Amino acid sequence: MASNINYLSINENFPVAGQDNDTQVFRDNFDTIKTNFRNAKDEITSLQDNTAKTNVDNDFELTEITRAVFRNNRTKKFDAGAVTASPTTIDYENGEYQIFRVGADINMDFLNFPGDPVLTGETANTVGKVRLEMYSDGSSRTVTFSTTGGTVIKKDSGFPSPFTLTSSTDPVFVEVWRHNDSVIYLRYLGSFS
Repeated sequence: MASNINYLSINENFPVAGQDNDTQVFRDNFDTIKTNFRNAKDEITSLQDNTAKTNVDNDFELTEITRAVFRNNRTKKFDAGAVTASPTTIDYENGEYQIFRVGADINMDFLNFPGDPVLTGETANTVGKVRLEMYSDGSSRTVTFSTTGGTVIKKDSGFPSPFTLTSSTDPVFVEVWRHNDSVIYLRYLGSFS
């Protein structure tokens, strides 16, 4: 953004000491200073309202960031806690890493993933990906995944069928991604013990 502040238009040699100075030049200088203060206020307000801040959370509203180098960053996790309701929703807006502790046989569905036809303002070339860390309550719990509106779920060849959680301490990891309005992909990443 180019600045509209024009400090060069202020007559810094006025008033001249020891002379009767023209009041019009005083008025012109005052008007120029006032205009520059107004421009400075507008530019500062724009910077405060429209730039990223280091002291608050920022919402880029799908603005593309290019040529960035990230170092020592973290992914925020969303802990859904114990879930027993069916359907339980995996909401993309909760973040890229979500934890579920399943306390009943449940159905899980998907919400707000890029490519979802109910969302607006998205670019066509985006992918939404969420990693799930899943536990049972210690009993054997079956989880099914479903969608609405004609969206298809495709699972990798190693995805367990049925998908059953048995441990309350050893996580099972699943990756979910979507990049168009017709398919949700699920990849079984495995379990640890």
